[in-house]
Amino acid sequence: MPIVLKNVTPQGEPLEVTYLPEKGMNMVSYKKGNIEIIDPSTAALFEERYAGLGALIGPHFHRKNPKIVPKIHDESLFPHIARVKAKGVQDPFSHGIGRYAPWKAEASEQAIKAVLTGKDEWNGVPLEQLEGQNFKMTFEAELLPDGLHIKMSIVSDLDSLVGLHYYYHLPQGKGVVQAEVRDTIRDHNSARSIPKDWNFNDQHVLIYPLNQETDCTFYPFPDPLKGIITLDTGVYQLKTVYESPSQENCWQLYHPHEASFVCIEPLSAQDPRHPHLTVSSLNVHLQIL
Repeated sequence: MPIVLKNVTPQGEPLEVTYLPEKGMNMVSYKKGNIEIIDPSTAALFEERYAGLGALIGPHFHRKNPKIVPKIHDESLFPHIARVKAKGVQDPFSHGIGRYAPWKAEASEQAIKAVLTGKDEWNGVPLEQLEGQNFKMTFEAELLPDGLHIKMSIVSDLDSLVGLHYYYHLPQGKGVVQAEVRDTIRDHNSARSIPKDWNFNDQHVLIYPLNQETDCTFYPFPDPLKGIITLDTGVYQLKTVYESPSQENCWQLYHPHEASFVCIEPLSAQDPRHPHLTVSSLNVHLQIL
């Protein structure tokens, strides 16, 4: 059953967030008044393979090396696996089991607390068998008058991470992302300087129009433990503020060519594909302006 959180801004505008704990704690909606910031067109991705809408990340990022993907004895228990394998993807749980499995959740009108462990079972299979390790992930969200406040954490046997992979709607098909960042980015598996033709100044302010395919990693500046990212879609603005107790953090910017969405993904690792911690956490504030 969906869990709906509600509150009101100081200006009297209604706020509403909807989660599906039994389907990977997906945040399928976040609204301020009549403005929906989660891209509804990504519902098809969600139904197909648990991507799209407001997905989570963890315990791992993107896809595991096929050599270490755990063997699943009965893949028919998880129908999405056939669909992803038909597209040549070997990892049946891309971005980690956290976005797929049912979470144990408790909620009030304005808050939700949830937990997921490797000992929990999904269709009779312990999650540690599906993820390849034991772990404990926690997720807390509270909808306050100034927006949505999220706390995420993980404790795991192997190096892991947590993060958000929310698909924010671009109602006009365009947008601009602004943030203070370090002058080095990670482009897939390699680190490099921010390209000279990007709008990046000596004060480390990046103004990035979403007019090209993008999938790269940024690091906050000047505070290495706190990132502040503003998305301007022309219809609404979204301010993302995240804090990490460790310099093992970053945020990923993902925008396929001409997509109707952009993902701004706070993560608890500097190199998401190669995390270095077995204990990590993030606090994230999402405010619709």
